[in-house]
Amino acid sequence: MSTKPHILLTLLEEDPGLARTLAAEFTRLGADCSAHFWFANTDAQALSALIPEVCHPGLSAWVIAGTAASLARKDIRQGLSLAALAAQAARRKGNGSALPVVVSPSGTLQASLPQPLAGADIVARGLGARTIARIHGKNVLPACDYRLDVHALPGLGLWLEVGPARDQWDGVLLGSAPCEPDAHGVGQAGVIPERCTLHHPSRGLKLALGEKEFTAWGTENTLSPADSYFVRLTGLPETLVFGAFPKEDDADLYVLNLC
Repeated sequence: MSTKPHILLTLLEEDPGLARTLAAEFTRLGADCSAHFWFANTDAQALSALIPEVCHPGLSAWVIAGTAASLARKDIRQGLSLAALAAQAARRKGNGSALPVVVSPSGTLQASLPQPLAGADIVARGLGARTIARIHGKNVLPACDYRLDVHALPGLGLWLEVGPARDQWDGVLLGSAPCEPDAHGVGQAGVIPERCTLHHPSRGLKLALGEKEFTAWGTENTLSPADSYFVRLTGLPETLVFGAFPKEDDADLYVLNLC
């Protein structure tokens, strides 16, 4: 088994010359590198190929390179965010260390990176050396009160999994914008249930937070840290809201912006 660091290189534009140049730079610095170009369409089918790569326990770093224009595209930001969430969930279930993420833009970014990529290094020059340094630095996942995972399944769509990290939830809710949920279930963490019993399920709830309106589904099932709520979405979400099912109008929910 190779002891070299392994780097996944995601190129947002199809540029074989740049792929060879960057791969050669990483190889010169003693790392293995695999590369792929971003997808023509960002959807569950595309994410089903990317997520296993970023979740692989042997991955040392994820490098994302592209133009500022590509990094500003909403569908690309949504896809990168969902893959980053899956990688974070895999690391929490694994060794607890954060996956180093390095973003190398050509041009000036006009907006900050979305929340799931907030810990990424933005590197314009010296990409190889900066990536290797990040691999050997401190990469610690911050403590979190919830679990959130992403399952992109060919033919079955995009599913989100949420649940408590420590304290029990008495009911659960998940909403998204602009896409909507269209199926849900409760079961053992990590496994989308084929059958389940939902206690007082709710569908089509409308939540207004700031200027955004979310469509949410939920159920009053009790969730322990070993249980999860699974929700299928009709498309890629821009924003998520989730947490224990609110008992009052003033709910304590988590909000996550993906683009």
